[in-house]
Amino acid sequence: MNYKFHSFPIIFSAIIAHLLISCSDSEIHSSDVPEITQSIFVVPESYIGDPYNRYAPSDEFYVDINEKIRFCGIYSVNGEFVPSDQSIMYYNTHKWTVDNHEAGTSSLYYKFDKAGVHKVSFETIDHLGDTLLSRATVYVNTPTTISLQSPPNRYNLVNGDNPNGLELSWKVFGIDPWESSICVIYASYYRDEIWDSPLGETECSQSVDLMGRLKKDINENGDPINHVIDNSTIYWGVRVLTKNSRGNIEQAYSDVFSFSTKLDNKGKAIIEVPVACMYSQYPEKSKLKGAFISKAGDTLSRFSDISVNSTIKKTLPPQSNVKIVVCDSIRTEYGCSSMTIDLAPGTKTLTDTLFLQDKVKPNMTPASTETSSSSPIKFFILDNGSGVNASRITTIMNNDTLKTVFDDYTLSIPNKCKKECKLVIKAEDYAQNKAPEVYWKISTVKSVTTVTGPYSETEYDK
Repeated sequence: MNYKFHSFPIIFSAIIAHLLISCSDSEIHSSDVPEITQSIFVVPESYIGDPYNRYAPSDEFYVDINEKIRFCGIYSVNGEFVPSDQSIMYYNTHKWTVDNHEAGTSSLYYKFDKAGVHKVSFETIDHLGDTLLSRATVYVNTPTTISLQSPPNRYNLVNGDNPNGLELSWKVFGIDPWESSICVIYASYYRDEIWDSPLGETECSQSVDLMGRLKKDINENGDPINHVIDNSTIYWGVRVLTKNSRGNIEQAYSDVFSFSTKLDNKGKAIIEVPVACMYSQYPEKSKLKGAFISKAGDTLSRFSDISVNSTIKKTLPPQSNVKIVVCDSIRTEYGCSSMTIDLAPGTKTLTDTLFLQDKVKPNMTPASTETSSSSPIKFFILDNGSGVNASRITTIMNNDTLKTVFDDYTLSIPNKCKKECKLVIKAEDYAQNKAPEVYWKISTVKSVTTVTGPYSETEYDK
């Protein structure tokens, strides 16, 4: 695109006076008068330096909604840009007008909270009262989003032989009138490889038919797949390429969708539930147990001694509202977690990961309420869940932060209390549960130090 520069000659009184004095007996030519022009630049908010060193002026700009930008008015003398810190000699006043909002600055920080076409002008009044006026149009892009229409995400009743083809459809939002778009379709049997596997491109308003057999016959190890107990899952997604009238291209990606083929097992249903304990530092110390329960409350199947970060697999009669309950029998602070699912005939359902969460605060207690004044003060900090995060332990005695050692559930604190002290211990587990905010009273008499508490702040101050 050809950039348009709006320019008007400015004659400064100082220059005229100089010419009249030094050239009073000579003819003044137009070439003796410098030509002053001005231009509009748009740069990122954080950009430092003169904008012409990196960016180009224009009368059209494209920005994103809520993108923080800076409008810059830059002057030129005889075609050479003037540094911003030297531009004050070229004007009396100047102002920006953006969507009827005015500002009297040479640069203007701004963000548009509404998509669409916005008008901008930069007006300068020179020393003789003449006006320079530059105008620009700012196209604020609507964010591009992609929503799924069909098949439903994780749909697991697809005919693997696919004799009639399978329609993939989606809807794209945010294509502005000044933009054109194209959609690229991706699909793979492997989720991590989806964006490396384009199938082709189409108009974004179109759907596509996926033709051919959808069942995999060989797994990643090269072994035949038994379609009685194993289905095939296909992952797919859409990438939208949008191009504006200047030719700039942006892209947006959909979520990764999936669908699965039906089993050849004459009606049984298979369920796979990945299970994990969130923020667990000791997964080897957890053992999971639980059950599948019918809508009527009957126990369909029990399981126990299941390792964390594994998948529970069961074949069950097809039915709706099957509840799976999983509990940690060793790290009891993780408690239990559950989900409810529907099992259709001939399907294999892989659920989202069922996470068990530690919501219990660490607990602390003095290892001894009386100790030698020459010995460290010791506290037990216990957590039978995600575990105590040693890096998040802070010990404060009378407003001084102490260097401590935490090992084998025991916190060792240097005993610096000469008479009476207030001890604060802040701790949290890996699940970010903070220990109760309490205080301890430390008293030293001769060679003996005692620990009392815990107290709330109100109790301690009494």
